[in-house]
Parts: sequence; structure tokens; C-alpha cells
Amino acid sequence: MKASTTRLAAAAAFFFSLHAHASLISFDDLRADGNLVSLEEQGSHAGFAWSRWYLGDTAVEGYGNAARSGANYIMNGYGVDALEIAHATAFDFTGAWFAAPGINGARAGWVQVDGYDLAGALVGSTGHVAIDGVHRWVAAGFAGVHRLVVTRDEGFFVMDDFTFAQASPVPEPGTLALFAIGAAAIALRRHGKAPR
Repeated sequence: MKASTTRLAAAAAFFFSLHAHASLISFDDLRADGNLVSLEEQGSHAGFAWSRWYLGDTAVEGYGNAARSGANYIMNGYGVDALEIAHATAFDFTGAWFAAPGINGARAGWVQVDGYDLAGALVGSTGHVAIDGVHRWVAAGFAGVHRLVVTRDEGFFVMDDFTFAQASPVPEPGTLALFAIGAAAIALRRHGKAPR
């Protein structure tokens, strides 16, 4: 019986760990060479389409504070009010680090991230999150999104360390109920109280 209980515990750990594998995109595997370059024109990166985003590195004047880790970051272009990040399959968006660059000129005072499912329905919103010259974690916790839209009040902002996980299929209630009944039956049998 102990082996059955151990197998059940291992199966449960595997089943519930499917939701726990986060990935981080730091953009440091790309090359900016001291310039701001269109990320959209480079095509997809890490399986995502980055609409209206620019890639830069800390060698760009006024952007020494822009990368949270490594030297690269992404940012909005001049006059761009809404930037998109899309994936062909559903993903869970944990959050990302945002800051206002150290440039002289218009710098964003807040950012907002909205997540949408495949049908275009709003899954979640961070609301306005204040940013300044120090990176701030903008937590989202959106599950099952296909597209993110990032907006700001005005001026420039940077983003780094985009954190997500591939969405796992959510088990149906019947699956969870069967799992619970099986666990209860094994526990009862182990204690000699199983019905005959």
C-alpha cells in the first residue's frame, strides 16, 4: 500500500506542477549594437510577435538605467500609445519590469498592461502602475491570454525580464473529482476502512 500512496503523491505533484514552469525573456540574446532597432522588423522572438516595440542596449545615450538585467531592454517608439505582444497559443503572463529611461524629455509616469484571450475578451488589467527611473515589477497574473496591450500616459518607458508560462490545460472539475475520490479510496484502504 505504501508504494501506491507514493505513486499517487508523485502523480499529484506532477499534475499540479504543470502550471509552475515560468520562463523569462531578458532580450540579451539579441543585438542592438548601441542603437534602437525595431523588434517587430526582426520577426518573432521567443515565439512572440512584438508589435511596435524597439530593442535597445545601455550604450544608447540616456538609457543607461534601461536594462534591469544584462544590457538589453525593449521600449516604446516616439508617439506610440499602445504596444502589443501576441502569441499563437495561450500563455500565462506573470509580469515584467518597467522603468522610465533617464533621458531629457518626455518620460512615462505610468504603464498599464491589459491581457486578452483568443476571442478578444479582456482577461485582466494591471490598471495604471506608476513608474520612474528605478525598475518596478508590474505583476499581472493573467492566465490563458493570447495578446497583451501595453499603454502609458505619455513619453518613453522601457521593459525588461518579461516573465510568462505556457498555459496548461485547466483540468475539468470531473477530473479533479475523480482524482480526489481515488486519493480518498487509497487512504481508506490503507487504514483498512475501504468498503467491500
